[in-house]
Amino acid sequence: MNARDPAVARDAAECRWRRRSLWLLVILLPLAMAVVMHDSARTWWSGRARIAREVPTGGQADLGGASWRLRALRMAPLPAGKRIPENAMGVVAEFAVQVRDADVRKNWAGCEIALEDGQGRRWMPTRVLPLPRSEARECVLAAGSGPKAGDTVRIRHAFLVPRDAAAALRATVALGPQRPRYLRFAQPPTLVQ
Repeated sequence: MNARDPAVARDAAECRWRRRSLWLLVILLPLAMAVVMHDSARTWWSGRARIAREVPTGGQADLGGASWRLRALRMAPLPAGKRIPENAMGVVAEFAVQVRDADVRKNWAGCEIALEDGQGRRWMPTRVLPLPRSEARECVLAAGSGPKAGDTVRIRHAFLVPRDAAAALRATVALGPQRPRYLRFAQPPTLVQ
């Protein structure tokens, strides 16, 4: 076989195209992934509660067409049981919310009440702790009840947290349309027996 053999020339051309295709794949695959993931990453980043507005003890702040005030943040040690781990503390956060904008369902979409400590750890509400009946509701249920402008809504959530973190907890309120901004209340929890 010599260099003028058509089979050798065809094999060489095919090798070049394969090499070029592999290099293009190495370049284009990450580029395509970046284009596809860009919007998802941006949505994820903007959907996180990252920019806290500090609310002093006893103070109130506006968020999502309403004025939020932390009425009480109480904690109590819990005995270990079936669904309660050792060294657990029960915490109840109760808010009084003065509705200013009647479109609560839209403004409070994705309502998230949480507890946060100084290290950035977060605890979400639990249904393990049964709360006595009252006019206070969970955030999503309160929004769904259709309060009107001027109404005052009571919101209450229960949390299960480790005892070593309980004293440093702060209540937070994040609403979907308001993210990445959220409220963080400076009021520390009060121990009740």
